[in-house]
Amino acid sequence: MKDKIRQLSEKYFEQVVALRRRIHAHPELSWQEVETSKLVAETLMKADIEVQTRVAKNGVVGTLRCKKPKSKCIALRADMDALPILEENEVDYCSSNEGVMHACGHDVHTANLLGVAMILSELRNEIEGTYKFIFQPSEEKIPSGAEAMINEGVLENPEVERMIGLHVSPEIEAGKVGFCSGKFMASSDEIYLTIEGKGGHAARVEELKNPILIAAEILLELKTITNPQIPIVLSFGKIEGKGATNIVPDIVEIAGTLRCFDENLRAQVQQQITTICESIAEQYLAHCQVHISKGCPVLINDEFVTRSTQRLAQDYLSMENVLDVPIRLGSEDFAYYTHQVPACFYRLGVGNKKLGIHSGLHASTFNIDETALKESIGLMSWIAINS
Repeated sequence: MKDKIRQLSEKYFEQVVALRRRIHAHPELSWQEVETSKLVAETLMKADIEVQTRVAKNGVVGTLRCKKPKSKCIALRADMDALPILEENEVDYCSSNEGVMHACGHDVHTANLLGVAMILSELRNEIEGTYKFIFQPSEEKIPSGAEAMINEGVLENPEVERMIGLHVSPEIEAGKVGFCSGKFMASSDEIYLTIEGKGGHAARVEELKNPILIAAEILLELKTITNPQIPIVLSFGKIEGKGATNIVPDIVEIAGTLRCFDENLRAQVQQQITTICESIAEQYLAHCQVHISKGCPVLINDEFVTRSTQRLAQDYLSMENVLDVPIRLGSEDFAYYTHQVPACFYRLGVGNKKLGIHSGLHASTFNIDETALKESIGLMSWIAINS
């Protein structure tokens, strides 16, 4: 069976690369994945796979029933949305949607899973069980596409017993994969602060409740929450006060992110943020409105499923190409699935330093060594069949 999968990986490799490039050239933002969804559905139908569309708006679910379809149900997942980034790559398949780019590799995830679907479909008379191919919208944005798909029943009818997903990693060389058992990726919350003071002429200091100075004090105090001994991140990426050199604004807005690996600590820090912001603003007779948009939970790789999946990867790729990787403070809404069914989420190496392919995720020059797809479609097929 392994040799057949390798042969089919060779057979479908160029088609999968073409699909990846087509998706890359036509990226769509979260909850706007209309054309990508159509392409996914058309490709699955051509592979004679049962298709359900418009799941959680733009989601697609393919179902393949093989011999003894009730013997097991394995779900495989890909995300389809892109990011609001202006691409700077000089390639034939560069984004044609200016200001939108597949800078997180979801084009790779989607093309990879379509390749797996084609391989498993061709093997349907030789393998057992039911396989669900879940293509979800909006991984990058709250509300989560994964949560919405779960709420619409993608893990039911038939009930999913085990789930597998992957994410590209440019820091890992193409041909290699990485695994981490247990808590793997952090929870993610969006923090929004609105500081309301009293603006006016910058020279009339005695008349002001300067929200910029209040914001600065709040940010410095919030910095004390983080601790290098604890895997937690509280980081701010936006501060906006619409003033000028001699104009103090009435309002300053701040936005950031909170990442944790412990739900109790997560709740504790959320409360600390609120307390610090409100108390400092009150000292200046101002007001700080705190809004915390709760995102995905901690991604937890089931230990048994991860160990067995890692062994299958070692069998398919060889021991030296399967790595142990550390926890990541990045977040991923695949986490929602891991709280519902035993699951494994692994990292797919797509880097190639010799070819200069090493830009990080969410970078305007992010790209992949496409040879990684030949091994990845075969590996995920091998994992699915033997799970």
